Amino acid sequence: MKITHDFHVHTNLSICANETATVENYIAHAKRLGLKKIGFSDHFGAKDIPNARGFYRAHPYEHNAELKDTLASIHEPDIKFYFGCETEYHTPKRDIALTEEEAEKFDFITVPNSHTHMIMPKDYIGNYDKHVEFMIMAYEDILNSPLSRYVTAMAHPFDICCHTYTSADLIPMISDDTFKRLFDQTAEKNIAFELNVSYTKNMTPDEIANDCHIRMFRLAKECGCKFTFGSDAHDSSQHYFYHNAEILSDILGLKEDDLAEICK
Repeated sequence: MKITHDFHVHTNLSICANETATVENYIAHAKRLGLKKIGFSDHFGAKDIPNARGFYRAHPYEHNAELKDTLASIHEPDIKFYFGCETEYHTPKRDIALTEEEAEKFDFITVPNSHTHMIMPKDYIGNYDKHVEFMIMAYEDILNSPLSRYVTAMAHPFDICCHTYTSADLIPMISDDTFKRLFDQTAEKNIAFELNVSYTKNMTPDEIANDCHIRMFRLAKECGCKFTFGSDAHDSSQHYFYHNAEILSDILGLKEDDLAEICK
């Protein structure tokens, strides 16, 4: 299936993105890729997240809202833009790191359970069992939050970064039954499951088909989850392998009905 949306794009308003992460560059890529919808999801979250204070202090709403003004000034009749955010899991509160008032200001919201390099207790790092337990807890807490009704999609579920080990070390530790329990609730909450294409960079179609993520994705589909696709682009080059979204869709046998409503 042709994927005509990208609902995980960071501009250079996100301090972890570079100078090529501009709306203009993303529009050029969208035209080349045949994308009809772009969801901009710059980082946003509470200012008091332990171990990430500086990062989130740099992304108050007033800062992110510059993008909303920019999008309003652009005339691209063949591309629809969405002003969203990638917020965070708040470890001490075991909740989503935003308020209801803030949530109302966005077109869509994604939340990861896997930014463990910033939000997980430091003594869990390197302890695979603790790391897995933390991600499961965070996923459940996001689903059970009163703010979950504002969540459009779970961003890159269980797909860790910035550690000396990878998701390939941790995802196989999680049983089918545990995934099914989580994904049944995800579907019941009408929260989509993000298929984040960033992990497929430099992978062949065979490598994608045999990667550890596929079991998790198939279980999410079996449980009735709807899907969004995202590049997780932090710079212009990260759209050079977005054709892998179509490869991933075909491996999973996805149809339009499997997509979240916002993507259609």
